[in-house]
Amino acid sequence: MKKEFLLSAALLLLCSLASGQIKTLQDSLDAARITAVREKMKNTTQTGLMRLDAKELKSGVAVFGTPDVIKKLQLLPGVAAGNELMSGLYVHGGDGNDNLFLLDGIPLYNISHFGGLFSSFNTDVIDNLDFYKSGFPARYGSRLSSVVDVETREGDMQRYHGSFSLGLIDGRLQFEGPIVKGKTSFNLGLRRSWMDLVTTPAIWYANRRNGDDQTVGGGYSMSDINARLTHRFAPGNTLNVCFYTGSDYLRASQEEKQYDQEGHRGENLMKIGVKWGSLTSSVSHQYELSKKLRMKNVLYYSQSTSNTAYEFRFWSWNEGEQITSMEDANKAYVREVGLKSDWEWTPNAYHRVRYGLSAQYHWYHSGRSFISSSPGADGTASTLEDSESMGYRSLEPAIYAEDEIFLRYNFTVNLGLRYALFKTGSKLYHSPEPRVAFKWLINNSLSAKLSYTRMSQFAHLVAAMYMDLPSNSWMPSTDSARPMTSDQVAGGLYFTPHKYWKINLEGWYKTMNHLLVYNGSNTFTPPLTEWEKSFTEGKGKSYGMELEATFDNGKLSLSAYYTLSWTLRNFEAIYGGWFPDRNDNRHKINLVASWHFAKNWNVFANWNYHSGNHITFPTHFIEVDGKKRYLYDAPYNTSLPDYHRLDVGLDWCKTFRNGHSLDVNLSVYNAYNHLNASMAFLETREDGSFYGMAYGLIPIIPTITVTYKF
Repeated sequence: MKKEFLLSAALLLLCSLASGQIKTLQDSLDAARITAVREKMKNTTQTGLMRLDAKELKSGVAVFGTPDVIKKLQLLPGVAAGNELMSGLYVHGGDGNDNLFLLDGIPLYNISHFGGLFSSFNTDVIDNLDFYKSGFPARYGSRLSSVVDVETREGDMQRYHGSFSLGLIDGRLQFEGPIVKGKTSFNLGLRRSWMDLVTTPAIWYANRRNGDDQTVGGGYSMSDINARLTHRFAPGNTLNVCFYTGSDYLRASQEEKQYDQEGHRGENLMKIGVKWGSLTSSVSHQYELSKKLRMKNVLYYSQSTSNTAYEFRFWSWNEGEQITSMEDANKAYVREVGLKSDWEWTPNAYHRVRYGLSAQYHWYHSGRSFISSSPGADGTASTLEDSESMGYRSLEPAIYAEDEIFLRYNFTVNLGLRYALFKTGSKLYHSPEPRVAFKWLINNSLSAKLSYTRMSQFAHLVAAMYMDLPSNSWMPSTDSARPMTSDQVAGGLYFTPHKYWKINLEGWYKTMNHLLVYNGSNTFTPPLTEWEKSFTEGKGKSYGMELEATFDNGKLSLSAYYTLSWTLRNFEAIYGGWFPDRNDNRHKINLVASWHFAKNWNVFANWNYHSGNHITFPTHFIEVDGKKRYLYDAPYNTSLPDYHRLDVGLDWCKTFRNGHSLDVNLSVYNAYNHLNASMAFLETREDGSFYGMAYGLIPIIPTITVTYKF
C-alpha cells in the first residue's frame, strides 16, 4: 500500500514538471480576451449551485447569537433540516452523512458543536461558500448528495483590523493584518463558549445548598481556532498556510450518600465525560504560469476524534464493604493525509479545461471497552469484561478532467469524468464517475440547464441512531460493505425578468444504491467487530421540484423558496417494498425578508414551514399469553404534525469617527412560541386502545449579540 501511495505522489510531481511543456499550447490570444472569457464563465453551467458571500452568511437570524453556515443552508430549497435546531443537512433525499464539507479544500468529518446546535464554520473568517445540490463538477467526489466548499479570507495586506463579538453562549474574536505590507498577511479567528463560566457558580451554589449528602459537578465548553497565513511571491504566485482546530468537552458527575433505616451508609457515584473535535492543516501553492494556465497544489492533514467515558460506582456498608461498579469507554478517530493538484487551462475563448489528481491515505479506528463488577452470593466479586476494536487503512487516489465548451454564443456544455480507486486490505474498488451539464441561453433574461452526475462514497458512518453523537464512528468500504453510489439528473429554467428579480424553477431525479441502515439491537453504539452484520443494504430514490423567487433592490430583499419532493427507501431485509424516509417532507416553504429601512437599521424575518417528519408507529396489536404484541404495517408509516416557525431580528450599527463601529443584533427564534413536535410516544386509552402523542421542546429563544469592529 505504501508503494501505491508513493506512486500517486510521483504522479503529482510529474504533472508539475510537465507544466513547462504545457506552455507551448498557448496561442496568441490577448490578455483582455482571456479575461473576458473568464468573466463570462462565472455564469456557471452547473445546476443546483448556490454561492454565498460573507455578508450573506452573517445576515439574518443568529440563533444563540452566533451566525451559522448550516442553518443558512437549511433555508434553501431541496434541503431538509432533520431535528429542530440541529446542524442536519439532508439534500435531495440524502442521509445527512453523505455531504462533502470542505474548509479551504480540506475535508471535514465533524462539522458541529454542542451535538449539532451550531456548526464548526466561523463566519468571521469566511470569504465565500459554494453549495452544490446537483450538477457536481468532476473535481468534486467522495460523497453522494452535496458539496459545501468553504473558503476562508486572506488577511488584509495593508492594515490591521478585527472584531470582537459576545453572544448568548459564546464569544468571538477576529484579527487580521500585514506581517510584511503588500507581501504577507494573517487572518485569525477565535471562538469559545462561556457556558462553563455560568454553570460553575450555579454548581457551587447547588452543592452548598445540598450539603455533604449530594455533590454534583460538570460543565460544557467549546472552542475553535481558524488561522490563515498568506504570502505573495509575485502577482499570481501565492502560498497559503491554513489551520483549524475545534473541540468540545462535556462532563457531568454526581455523588450521593444515602442511609437506610438501620443507619448503614451507601454512596452512589456517576461520572460522564465526552470529548470530541477536529483538526486540519494545509499548505497550498497557487501559481499562474501564464494568462492561460494556472495551478494549485495542496498538501493537507485532517482528523476527527471522539472519546466517551462513563463510570458508575456504588458502595454499601452492610456486613462489610460491597462495591458495584461499571465503566464504559468509547474511542474513535479518522485521520487523513492528502495531496491534490488542480490545473486550469484556457486555450482559447471557447474552452476552459480543468484537470487534476489527488491521493488520500486514511486511518479509521474505533475501540470500546466495558468492565463491571458486583458482589456475588458468597461475598466474592463477580467481574465482567469486554472490549473490541477495529482499525483500517485505505488508499483513495483519483484523477479527473472537465472541459467547459462554448459551442455557440448561447450554448455551453461541461463534459467531465472522474475516476477513483479505493483500496482497503486486499479489496480494491474502482469507480468511473461521468459528469455532464448543458446550458442554453434562450435570451438575455432566460436560460435552461440540464445535468447528469454519478457520485461514489467509500466512507460509512457507523451509528445506531439518527443523532449527531460523539460515539458515532466512520468506517471504510469493505468486502461486505460496498461503496454507496448515486445517479442524479437535474434541470431547470432560470429567469431574470428585471435587474431586481430572479425566478428559478428546478427539478431532479436521484437514485442511490448500497445504502446502509442499522438493524441491530436498540443501543447507542453498534458492535465494532464485524460491524457490517449490524447493517443491512438497500437503495433509495428522491425526486421533486424547487421554486425560487427573489427580489433585491439593495434596501429591500424578499425571497420565497418552495420544495415539492418525495424521498423513498427500499431495504428488503426490513420491508418488502418502498417506504418513505423519515425526512420525506412533501412540502417545504421558506419566506425570507430583509429591509434596510434607515441608515443604521436593518430588520429581517424568516418563516419556515414543512410537512411533518416520519416516525414508525404500530398499527394494531395482538395478545400473546396475556401480553400485548404490537404489529407494524410499514416503516415510517406515520407523519408528525406539520412544522412551522417564525424568526425575526433587528440589526443596529453605529460607526465612530475613528472608523470603528458597534453592531447590535437582536434575534428571536420561534417568535410566536409554537412548540413543534420533537418526539412522539404511544399512549393508551382506558379502553385499551392506543394513540400517538407528539411533544414539542423548543420554545421562543431571544438572543442579543454585540460586535465591536476595530
